Amino acid sequence: MAVIVKIPSPLAKRLTIASVQSRRSPDSITRTALAEHLSYLEWRAKAVDEGFASGTRDGWLNSETVMKNFAKRQAAFCITRGGIRDL
Repeated sequence: MAVIVKIPSPLAKRLTIASVQSRRSPDSITRTALAEHLSYLEWRAKAVDEGFASGTRDGWLNSETVMKNFAKRQAAFCITRGGIRDL
């Protein structure tokens, strides 16, 4: 399936320069770059998903929970020190 993609002129100029320097066609460079970038994006999405799954499985807390716990501890600390004061 052939797809036509319009690219901005500055990017087209860079592609032309890369084509001349590498002695490869612009189409070949574009196909390779696109395939490599898509592979990277797929790898990154999988790694992020695995990271979140690991955190959930290992009992990590999300930022909201951490901040709520901190606020509770801060309030308790202030109360035990003789009243609420400006921190």
